[in-house]
Amino acid sequence: MTRLPLLAYGLIAVAPVFAQKELTNQEIWYSPAFGVERVGGLNSMNDGLRYTALDDDGNGPAINIYDYRTGERTGTLVSAKDLGGLPLEGYSLSGDEQRVMLETATEPLYRYSYYAHHFVHDLRARSVRALSDTTKSKQRLATFSPDGSKAAFVRDNDLYVTDLATMHEMRITTDGAWNKVINGATDWVYEEEFTLVQGYQWNSTGTKLVYLRSDESDVMEFNVVMYRDQLYPTDYRFKYPKAGEKNSNVSLHVYDIGSGRSTRVPTGDGDIYLPRFGFTPDANTVWYMRMDRLQQEKLIYTVNTSNAVLDPVLVYKETSDTYIEVTDDLYFAEDGSGFVLTNETTGWNHIHWCPLVPARTVAVAGNTFTRPITTGAYDVLSVKGIDRAGKRVIFTASMKDPMHSEVYAIGLNGKGLKELSPAGGSNDAEFSKGFKYFINTRSTANEPPVTTLHDGTGRLVKTLKDNEKLKTRLAEYQLPQIEFLKAKLDNGTEVNAWVLKPKNFDSRQQHPVFMTQYSGPNSNEVVDSWGGRDFLWHCLLAQKGYVVVCADGRGTGRRGRDFRHMTYGQLGKYEAEDQIAMGRWLGTQPWVDKARIGIQGWSFGGYMSSLCITKGADVFKAAIAVAPVTNWRYYDSIYTERYMGLPKDHADGYDDNSPINHVGNLRGKFMLVHGLADDNVHFQNSAEMFSALVKANKKFEFLAYPDKNHGIYGGTTRMHLFEAMTDFVTGNL
Repeated sequence: MTRLPLLAYGLIAVAPVFAQKELTNQEIWYSPAFGVERVGGLNSMNDGLRYTALDDDGNGPAINIYDYRTGERTGTLVSAKDLGGLPLEGYSLSGDEQRVMLETATEPLYRYSYYAHHFVHDLRARSVRALSDTTKSKQRLATFSPDGSKAAFVRDNDLYVTDLATMHEMRITTDGAWNKVINGATDWVYEEEFTLVQGYQWNSTGTKLVYLRSDESDVMEFNVVMYRDQLYPTDYRFKYPKAGEKNSNVSLHVYDIGSGRSTRVPTGDGDIYLPRFGFTPDANTVWYMRMDRLQQEKLIYTVNTSNAVLDPVLVYKETSDTYIEVTDDLYFAEDGSGFVLTNETTGWNHIHWCPLVPARTVAVAGNTFTRPITTGAYDVLSVKGIDRAGKRVIFTASMKDPMHSEVYAIGLNGKGLKELSPAGGSNDAEFSKGFKYFINTRSTANEPPVTTLHDGTGRLVKTLKDNEKLKTRLAEYQLPQIEFLKAKLDNGTEVNAWVLKPKNFDSRQQHPVFMTQYSGPNSNEVVDSWGGRDFLWHCLLAQKGYVVVCADGRGTGRRGRDFRHMTYGQLGKYEAEDQIAMGRWLGTQPWVDKARIGIQGWSFGGYMSSLCITKGADVFKAAIAVAPVTNWRYYDSIYTERYMGLPKDHADGYDDNSPINHVGNLRGKFMLVHGLADDNVHFQNSAEMFSALVKANKKFEFLAYPDKNHGIYGGTTRMHLFEAMTDFVTGNL
């Protein structure tokens, strides 16, 4: 955090006045004291000159209109009065901007999905009507057709379309049933690992829908026990395919609204995934991505649905001897000539242009692609889209180093690269339609986010949110600054790391060290961006005299394909080796007490800390594992098999890197934490670790949170957890 000069406070330099204010877990985790101001509910309007945002105008929620050119509010689209007391929680505009879809009474399902009641606000009639009968089950995934005349939604695993002129509801599918068949939405594993939640898409004219049908009848169920406010616990059961087990059988269908007929799209046989699909700019042409179970082959097909016989045409092929990631980086040119997408075929993640014709281009190492648009020894992080007018692609990348990220534009011909975002730190942007303006959010490891408005060339128009109030509050605590470094480890790996030292750090004295990490595939924790409440908790530990360190080892992102993919087939092996080697490296530093090094992590990070306190028992004195995977056989099929292959083919990789099989080495202090209602990393993982530790007669601390999922939050939960973690660190390290 940048400390303000003493004169800025207008104070006399008397020592007691400048005493460091102590952080508390109650302030960090159970108060709004350190909340970040952001621009919420942002939605560009059709003209690309205005945007809407969801605000609270003092009388309740309102959807206001702002001018991109000035950043000034110019009107109100929907006021609290228009809503008649409706507790607005989300919204979207119709294609003609004459209707607004309102969400209320939202109820979470899994990580991204939720149920809600939806209402349609007609701006011309100034009326609000329920999209569907509110006495029936809540809806999911409600969207307007592009022309604004209809809306689709999912209810009870079936897909519906409502004609907004008559409010007549048409049922598109009839076989949807819980834990059996899903139409228009996705199953748990598609949502979690492919981040695919909406299982249907409109065509450009609103006359057809393409939707996914998932038959999960043969998928094994997992049960979660819920305890709260009931005499007898209830059993929540859902379909969860574990590594090597049966997945849903998926198929793709096109529904023609005019004829009322559904047609199945030929996608081929076998144990496959359909992780992305939709319509091309042509209203009759469907495209879909098909991947094999091991995710080593990515094929993209187009199908003209106006033909009597649906004949898929291969337009893209990519293969890998390890795995291929699924991203949202695919964008079609509006004229239908082709599309852009990213792949790692050059050794780095880069953008490629692919013509929308049968795949007959140059094959390189089994991969069919055409012309790279970006090149160089850096990774593209995301594609924002194609600017048709400017004939350019907008994207984010870590072009300068893995710790930073910038927003760029480059011509479709690969020329004219231009940085659009402010210099330094981590940047991300949301563009207006037509790419005339963008709203950028920039932060650093020591500075909260600043949200700014820019024109399409990058010129600053206005600062929208500067978080000065938060900066002033943080200055009261005189927080330490994160410092970045590179460490050459004794195993030959060079890692990027950050260090947070106590305010009165003395390099001549030895300090206890607390390492924090995640370490999962293609992840990054060592980035120059605001860490929020986690950063503040690390500052709390620094105030108590601990040096906090984070390192990104092998398998993490932004350092090229080889650095990421080398962990394939033996997830956890090299990642743990690097964290343990980092602990040894720290032990050689004169300012570190090598007898007092601890490590912590959550989810994959908890898996890592469990491996480190066992495999690295001679390095680590204490470890905390929150919601850890303890055996990859217990985790889901898509994620696990992508990085590990099938259990039957890589049994050693599964078993050798399970901390359950190394508990006999445990010598230090170990804290194990899990939510009992974790639908992602099941409590089964910690239960098995618990049993193994007991069998080995190892002492450890255990903390369970009933009815809490993978995030372990709600009410005072996070405060309680981090207070317990703080006590564990101070009591054992």
